[in-house]
Amino acid sequence: MAKMIDFMEYISSLKVDEKERKYYPRWIERFSQFCKVRGLDPWEPGALNSFIDNLSCSEEPWKVMQAGKAIRHYVYWRRQTDTSVPKAMSLSSAKSVSESRELLLQKMVEVMRVQRKSYRTEQSYLSWVERYLDFHKEGEFDAQEVSSFISHLAVQKCVAASTQNQAFNALVFFFRYVLEIELGDLSQSVRAVRKEKLPLVYTRDEVKAIMANMEGVPLLMARLIYGGGLRHSEAYRLRIKDLDRGRMCLTIRGAKGDKDREVPLGKSLLPAIDEQLERIRKLYDEDRTNDVAGCYLPHTLENKSPNVGKEWGWFWLFPADNLSLDPRANKIRRHHVSSNYLNGPYKKALRKAGIVKAGTVHTLRHSFATHILEDGYDIRVLQELLGHSDVSTTQIYTHVMGVHKLNVTSPIDKL
Repeated sequence: MAKMIDFMEYISSLKVDEKERKYYPRWIERFSQFCKVRGLDPWEPGALNSFIDNLSCSEEPWKVMQAGKAIRHYVYWRRQTDTSVPKAMSLSSAKSVSESRELLLQKMVEVMRVQRKSYRTEQSYLSWVERYLDFHKEGEFDAQEVSSFISHLAVQKCVAASTQNQAFNALVFFFRYVLEIELGDLSQSVRAVRKEKLPLVYTRDEVKAIMANMEGVPLLMARLIYGGGLRHSEAYRLRIKDLDRGRMCLTIRGAKGDKDREVPLGKSLLPAIDEQLERIRKLYDEDRTNDVAGCYLPHTLENKSPNVGKEWGWFWLFPADNLSLDPRANKIRRHHVSSNYLNGPYKKALRKAGIVKAGTVHTLRHSFATHILEDGYDIRVLQELLGHSDVSTTQIYTHVMGVHKLNVTSPIDKL
């Protein structure tokens, strides 16, 4: 009991949210009982993985993540304060550098999957850790070397601030959950300067011109993105069940920050959507005839209901023409179209429309936001539609509202 009191004082010093930390003792006790019943060593990484897998079958994803955080904090704290607890894996414990590298990357993958990181985040974090390991010199891992690596990215590689922050987040994750080392103060590292840039926006006529030079599935995707302010990735991850004709809205699930939201569905899109549904129904029926594995399901749903992915509602609105290997489940199944599917037709449409602005597909989202404000909607409404956590992020669109902004016209027109 004394250890738990000391641990909770330690957690309090880390400023973990009070509503969350009060559940930590309960998760630690459940983990302890789980290890006793199964005869597992609680200090081995495999024990936590087994507990999390077991927990995933009965608890909601956010509870599973909370339990994992609680136990990892506890294991780290005990290793720092109790000499009887074995230390975390180190490079010296492996037979060779290459073997130790593989062990570290393997554990990195395991931890990210326990915490339900997206596949894109998994690949991005792994890439940064691999680069850091290439940079790493012989000896112990420490904050000073991480600081040198972060500075190296800014000075020698001249990366953008967002890129450097992504690398920083990946390494904090790697040290905290794989090496079980807290990095501490990294204020001495050179950070790339984040430049505040106004978003590029199309006029309504330019949007019309782009749409006029597109056709088929790419046109429907572009119209959905502009019509609802979707991110590019949110469009190609849409499923049949996300369409709500009764309420004329789209449900965007598991978006940035793992948040759900609803956006408007334009009535003018319904005929094109009906054509798309008719086309992909043939692919769906073909997959069911050939007993292809169901579509990818989020979190633990596939473990609980393995056949749900074969239902029509879970089928992709924009499925790929060919089957492919799911790298996580190691199954052949039908995925959605690739992330660069729209880029070619979109760039071609820009050229045909004679638009010289260096816009991307994401510019349609910026244009949606600006046009919503110009139509007089409240910025809080726009914040909710875009899925922004902070309204200050949304406010940048007030700077690009054109002639509608504050009803200000150029003084040159009055000469």
